[in-house]
Amino acid sequence: MVATIGALSNSAQAASYYEADDYYAEGGESPSSWEGKAAEELGLKGDVDRDVFRTLLDGNVDGRQLGTMRDGTREHRPGWDLTLSAPKSVSVMALVAGDKRLIDAHAASVKTALAHVERHMAATRIRTDGTAKRETTGNLAIASFRHITSRAQDPQLHTHNVILNITKAADGVWRSLEPRALYQLQKQIGAIYRQELAILARKLGYDIVPGKDSMFEIAGVPEAATTALSVRTAQIDARLEERGTSREKASAAEKQIAALDTRQAKVSTERGALVTAWRATADTAGFTEKQRIALVSDAEARATSVERQALADGQNPAALRAVAFAAEKLGERQSVFAESALHEEAGRFALGKVSYAAISKAIAGAGSDGELVARDFIDRRGATFPGFTTRTNFENEKTILRAEANGRGQVAPVASRLDAAKLVARAVATSERSGHAWTADQKSATTQLLSSRNRVAAVQGYAGTAKTTTVLATYAREASAHGIRVTALAPTAAAATVLGEALKMRGDTVARHLLSPEGRQKLGPSAWVVDEASLLSAQDMARLILAAEKADARVILVGDVKQLGSVGAGAAFAQLQSAGMETAKLAEIVRQTNPLTRDAVEASIEGDARRALNALDLGGGRIVAHAEGGERMAAMAKDYAALGPKDQRSTIVIEPSRAGRDILNAKIRTELVATGQLTGEAAIMRTLEPKGLTRAEARDARSYEIGDLVSFARDYADKGIARREAVIVTGIDSAKNAVALETPDGQSIDWRPRQWGAGNSETFTPGSIELMQGDRIAFTRNDRNFARENGTRADVVAVNAEDRTARIRLDNGKLQTLSLDSPADQHLRHGYVQTAHAAQGRTAERVMIHADSSATNLVDQKMLYVAVSRARSSAAVYTDDRDKLVTGIKERAGEKQVAIEIAPPALAVAKSASAGLG
Repeated sequence: MVATIGALSNSAQAASYYEADDYYAEGGESPSSWEGKAAEELGLKGDVDRDVFRTLLDGNVDGRQLGTMRDGTREHRPGWDLTLSAPKSVSVMALVAGDKRLIDAHAASVKTALAHVERHMAATRIRTDGTAKRETTGNLAIASFRHITSRAQDPQLHTHNVILNITKAADGVWRSLEPRALYQLQKQIGAIYRQELAILARKLGYDIVPGKDSMFEIAGVPEAATTALSVRTAQIDARLEERGTSREKASAAEKQIAALDTRQAKVSTERGALVTAWRATADTAGFTEKQRIALVSDAEARATSVERQALADGQNPAALRAVAFAAEKLGERQSVFAESALHEEAGRFALGKVSYAAISKAIAGAGSDGELVARDFIDRRGATFPGFTTRTNFENEKTILRAEANGRGQVAPVASRLDAAKLVARAVATSERSGHAWTADQKSATTQLLSSRNRVAAVQGYAGTAKTTTVLATYAREASAHGIRVTALAPTAAAATVLGEALKMRGDTVARHLLSPEGRQKLGPSAWVVDEASLLSAQDMARLILAAEKADARVILVGDVKQLGSVGAGAAFAQLQSAGMETAKLAEIVRQTNPLTRDAVEASIEGDARRALNALDLGGGRIVAHAEGGERMAAMAKDYAALGPKDQRSTIVIEPSRAGRDILNAKIRTELVATGQLTGEAAIMRTLEPKGLTRAEARDARSYEIGDLVSFARDYADKGIARREAVIVTGIDSAKNAVALETPDGQSIDWRPRQWGAGNSETFTPGSIELMQGDRIAFTRNDRNFARENGTRADVVAVNAEDRTARIRLDNGKLQTLSLDSPADQHLRHGYVQTAHAAQGRTAERVMIHADSSATNLVDQKMLYVAVSRARSSAAVYTDDRDKLVTGIKERAGEKQVAIEIAPPALAVAKSASAGLG
C-alpha cells in the first residue's frame, strides 16, 4: 500500500511507537522533521523533540487543552498516522543499490503530498447557535519520521507522518481537526506522492514503467528481485486471498485490515547487517551488484542532460495538456469538481513528465483564461472545497435554462383547461370500471399537461405514483387524438421499451431519436415524452431541448429528482424545476401493497434512514447485520437461493458497486449449484464488459490494455475496419499515443485515437463466466437485431458445451440461441444482482439490498430510496452496522452539483398539481 491512514488511539502508544522504531542519524541526515504551517506558527522546526511531540499529542497547545468532556473526563484523539511508501523498485535502488538521491526524492515527494493535504484537507468544525459548520483552516502540525524497513525486515522506504489533532481557526483559536477528508481522499494523497516521486526519479536519470492509478516502477529493476524482497506484501496478499478478494479488488479499508491482521512486532536489526542480507537476496534473484552499479551509473549520467533538467520547468507545456485532459475527463461526469481532484487527474495523465508545481501553475492559467470557472465543490457529506466547472458545462446549463424559458407560452395546448378536465374525467371513469381508481394528484397532473402552453413541461413524481399508466398514457392518447405525433423516449433502451409498452407505441432512446429525421426537422405537431428524465445529463438535455425548438415539438419530461441522477455531468431535471419550469407533481405512492414497506419508502424520500429501517423491522422487511462483507454476501446468497425459482424471478438483488455485484453474483451461483437449482453440463464462455471510458480517455492510448476489444459505430473502410466488428488491442505506444489493433482476419492496424475513430468507438474488457441450465443472465449492450437491450434479462434453458451454444428464454418469453464463441453474443453477465442505477425503473415483489455503511461514494439517501422503492411487499437490508448506516445516509444526500446554482423564485411559474416536492 502506498498511502495508509490510521487514527492513533492514545498519546503514550503513539509517542513510544515512533520513538522506538528504526530512526537513525547518518551522514548528517535527520531522522525526523516538523512539517506544516501550524508547526511553523508554534515555532517548531528541525528534529521532532520527544517532549514537545508528547505534549501536542495530548492536545496541549499554546496554553489551551483541546478535547471533549464526556462523563467528567476530557477526551482528545492524538492524531492520525499518514504513511507514504515508495514503490518497491525505488526502495531497492535507494536502499539495496545505495542511490541515496532517491531517499532525498522520496523526502521531497512526501513534503509535496503533505502540502497538498494541508491546502485541501485541513479543517475544523465550529459550532454556532447549535449548528456545527466545517471551516477550512489550511494549516497542520505534522511530525514526520522516515523508516527503511517493513515489519518483515524488507527494504521499504516509507515515512510516517503524524498529523496532530490541532489546527488554528480563522478566529485565532487552536481547535481539533475535522478529519473526514483525510479518509475520503486517501487514494488521492498517495497518487500525488507517487506523481511527484515519478518526476523526481526521471530527473535523477531513471526511466519509469507506468502502472494503474499513478503507480510506477523504475525500469531495469527485475521483478524477481522486487518479489524476493517483498515478504510483507506476500503476507498481506495471502490474507486478502483468504478473505476472497485481492489487492486489485479490495477496498482501502479491506487492505488496511489485512495489513493489521498480518502485523508482526517490529524487531530492531543493525542496518549494515540488513543491507548485506538484502544484497545477497537480490544477487540470488538475478539482480547482481554489477547490474545495480550499472543502473545507478547510467542514471547519474543521464541526469545531467538538458532533457532531464527541463522536467522541473514550470513552463512545461505538458502541464497545460494534462490540465486540459483532466478537466475534460472530470467535467464529462461532474459539473463541478474539486481542485485537488483536478490536480490528481492531471498528474496521472502526465506521470513522470510534469511536477506538482507545474500543474498548479497550469491550473491557475486555465482559470485566468476562462477554460476553468471557479466554483465551490461540495462533497457527498456537504463539506466545501475549492473547485471548478468547465466552460463547456457552464454553456450547456446556460443553454438548457435559456431554451426552456424561451419556450414558455409558445405552443397551443392539447385542450383548454375545461376540455382537459372533461377528458380526464372520462379517463378516470373508464379506469374505475376496470377497478383502478385515480388519485387527486394524477387527475390534476394530467389536466395540467393537456392544457399546457409551454414547449417544455414536466411531471415530477415519486417512485410508485403510477404516473406512466395514468398521466402519461392519457396524455399520449389524447394528444394523438388531437393530431399530435407522440414519441416515447428515455435515456436508456430498457426504460424506453417500458415506456413504449405503457403508451402502446415503440420506445426509443433520446440519443437515437436525435439522429432521426423526427428529431432534427419539422414533421408536423409532435410531443416527445421522456421518461426517467433525471438520468439525462446537462449535455443531453441541452441537445434535446434545442432539437425540440428546431422541430417545433413539445417536450414532456418525466422523472423524480429524489432518485439517482445521470452518470454524465449535471442535474438538469432538478435544475429546470428550480428555474421555474412548469411542473405537475405526484406525491401519493400507490405501488406498495404492504403499508410498512410504503412507510419505509416515504421515510427514505425524506432521507430518514432510521425511520425507514424501523419500518422494515416492524414488518416492511428486515435488517440483517454482519460486520464482515463476505459474511453479508454469503447470507444474501443463502437467502436468495432459499426463495426458490418462482420467488427469485420476482426479487431484485441490489449491490451498489460493479465489483461487489460480480462477487455477489458468484456467491449466489455457488448456492444455486449446491442446492441443485443449476443443473446439466457447464460451459465457459468469454464475456465482453464495457470499459466505460470518457471521451477524453477514449482519445488517450494509455486508457487501453493489451487484450481489450474495440468496436466502432461506423465503417472505416480505408483503415480496414467494419462497423461493430470486434478488433483486439495488441500493443500500446503511449509516447506516440498509438494503439495497435488486429482484426479477426489477422490484419494489423495502427490506430491513432486522437486523430480518428475514438468518438465512434466502444471498448470492452474480456472476462469469462460459466453457464448452466437454470442460470440467470443479463445483456450489457443494445442489439436491435435480436431485440436485446442493455439490461435485458433471460434464463438459460439448455447448454450444449460440445456445440458451444446455449438456448435462452428472454423475460418477454422469446426463445433465442446464443453462440458462445461469437463476439456478438458475449455482451452479457450473470444477472442475479444489479446496481441501484440498473434497478431504477424496475419493480418486484421483494428487494434484497447490500448497504455497507463505509461505501461513502455509493450508499446515500438516493440509493436507499431507489432500492427500497423497487419493492411492492418487502425489502431486506444487509449491512455491517445499522447505526453507522443510519449516520452515513443522514450525512450523504447524494445530490449532484450544477455549474449554475438557481435559487427557487419567490413566485414560481410552475403550477403544483399537489403537495409534493418543491
